[in-house]
Amino acid sequence: MNKRGGEVLFLSLEDVVQCGGADVARASEDVQRGFELLLEGRVAQPAKISMRSPPSAPEPEVGYINFMPSLISTGGEEILGCKSIGAMPANVALGLPRAAGLITLFDARTKLPCCIMDAQVISATRTGAVSLLAARELVPPDTQEVALIGAGVNMRTQLLGLQRAVPGLRRARVHAEGPSRDRFAEEMSRRTELEIRPVATAEEAVRGCSFVVTCVSRDDRPVVQDRWIGERGVTVFSIGGFEVEASLLTRMDRIIADRWADVKSRNIQTHAFAVAWGLIAEGRVEDLGPILSGRRAGRTSRDERIFFSPVGLAFEDILVADRVFREALRRGIGQQLRLWSSSTWI
Repeated sequence: MNKRGGEVLFLSLEDVVQCGGADVARASEDVQRGFELLLEGRVAQPAKISMRSPPSAPEPEVGYINFMPSLISTGGEEILGCKSIGAMPANVALGLPRAAGLITLFDARTKLPCCIMDAQVISATRTGAVSLLAARELVPPDTQEVALIGAGVNMRTQLLGLQRAVPGLRRARVHAEGPSRDRFAEEMSRRTELEIRPVATAEEAVRGCSFVVTCVSRDDRPVVQDRWIGERGVTVFSIGGFEVEASLLTRMDRIIADRWADVKSRNIQTHAFAVAWGLIAEGRVEDLGPILSGRRAGRTSRDERIFFSPVGLAFEDILVADRVFREALRRGIGQQLRLWSSSTWI
C-alpha cells in the first residue's frame, strides 16, 4: 500500500479509536480469523521477545519491553507487523499508562514500513476479544455473576467482551487496591448496565462465585488463593501473569492456554509455573485454537472446572491493526510522515 517510498501513516490513540480499534466485538472477529489461519499454518510468529534490566529483576519492579512480530498469509496477501510495547506498573501512580507502545505495519511487496500507530488501544481491545471468544466456549451462558480482580484498562475490555459472550451476566464484584475499584464500578455500571459492586478484598470478590477473572498490574505473585475457589463448575480466567496459586491447577479438569508454546516460552504465568514445578503434566495444557474451530469441545458439563490463561499472541494485534489501517486509509484519517526525502544519504 506504500505508493511512495519514505511515506508512513501515523495514527494516534484517538485515530485508532476513531477507526474502530476499541471495538471488542469487531476485534473478536479479527482474532477468530487469526486462530483459524494459525491452525492452517498461515501464521509465522516467533516467540515474544521480552527485555528488562537487570534480567533477573521482577518485571513489576523494573518494567519490561515486549517485541511481538507476526506474518499472516490470508491466501490473497500477506500482513506483516510488529508490536513494541513497554510496561511499568509504577506508571499508574504517576498518572501515566501502565503499558504503551507502537504497532508498525509493513508493506507486503516492498517490506517498507507503511503505518505506525498507538498500541495501547489495540493491545487492550484484542485482550478483551480473546476472552470474549474463550468465554463463549468455556463459561455457562446462564452465568449471572463474575468476580473481577483488577480494575484497570484491560479489565474494562475484559468486561465488555464477557458481557457479549455470556448473555446471562447481570452482576459483578470488583476488587482492586485503592480508589480504582470504585471508579470502575461507577463507570462500567453505567456503560454496561450491569450491577457492579466494589468489595474490600479479593477473597470477598471470589468466594462463592463460579466465574473469576484476574487482571492486575502487579502479577508476579498470586492474588487469588486456591482455597477460595469452589470445588465444582468453576471457570477461572487469569489474564495477567502469576495471579492465581499454582496449586489450584491440580484440581482443574481442564487447563487452557491461547498457545502453550508461547506461554511456556514466556514463563511468567500460573500454568507455566505449575508445569515447571511438577504440579501438573505438560500434556494437560490445551490450546484455545482447536476449541474455537470446533475441532475440540469447549465446556462439556456444568460441573467441569476450567482454567484459562492467555499470554497474548502477536497475530491478534497485527490483524486488528491491519483493519484499523485500512479504515484510516478509506476515511483519510491520520498524519503522513516522511522518513526520507531521498534515500541517498552517504
